[in-house]
Amino acid sequence: MKKKKIIIVKLGGSAITAKDDSKPEVNAANLERLAGEIAEALKEDKFSLFIVHGAGPYGHVPAKKYELNSGLKSTKQVIGISDTHHSMEGLNYIVVTALRKEGLPAIALQPSAGGILKNGKLIKFPLDVIKKMLGMGLVPVSYGDVLIDEDKGISILSGDHLVPYLAEKLKADRVILVADVPGVFDKDPKKNPDAKIIKELGRKSVRQIREIGSAKGTDVTGGMKGKLDELLHLADMDIESEIISGFAPGDLERALLGVRGIGTIIKKDS
Repeated sequence: MKKKKIIIVKLGGSAITAKDDSKPEVNAANLERLAGEIAEALKEDKFSLFIVHGAGPYGHVPAKKYELNSGLKSTKQVIGISDTHHSMEGLNYIVVTALRKEGLPAIALQPSAGGILKNGKLIKFPLDVIKKMLGMGLVPVSYGDVLIDEDKGISILSGDHLVPYLAEKLKADRVILVADVPGVFDKDPKKNPDAKIIKELGRKSVRQIREIGSAKGTDVTGGMKGKLDELLHLADMDIESEIISGFAPGDLERALLGVRGIGTIIKKDS
């Protein structure tokens, strides 16, 4: 029997939340549309799908408040771990619910229950469980979380770090990152109206980017620069990824069905 393709999708926090530091709020209309596009793609092409979603203010604001990205340094941070995780569980429930409303067999996967970091790098994750879930047709939905760290006590597992880890371990066929921009620009498009999108990007060409845009709102995980660092590492292993817009109707569905070049492709230098 032919092996199903494995696709990993990252629904960026900027695409599914309002990303307003004053209060955690979901962009419900956009999330529902993206969920619908995923469902339509799966009707046309039977592939295995793993979804990771970003945090937006649900995770970044409490993580910054308690300085969780700097490691465990005081007992006051313990309640911060609970607060941040609880907030992310709330967002995960909303995302899973949106997917289930479209008829998808989505199931929440809590990273902190089985994942371990070492100096901020993911070294353990329940891959056997994930493979079984994918094999039976479930759609696991995971997210950035606060994890035990062997060196720092605790640390933040960002969705942007989880995606390439899973892509490598699961031998994914395609990685799609859904953002609030249609790809990577040669300079920050929010400051420069003449910024041009880069269609393909590798380690050599990334040096030509004059200015990488900063994240909208609070972000403890590095914003676009953090994404690119992780995706270039993935490209080194010959796993191609693509950053597309989460606000262009139909783009996610087309990407899931195999259309390339919608946004910026990150690949190994030829």
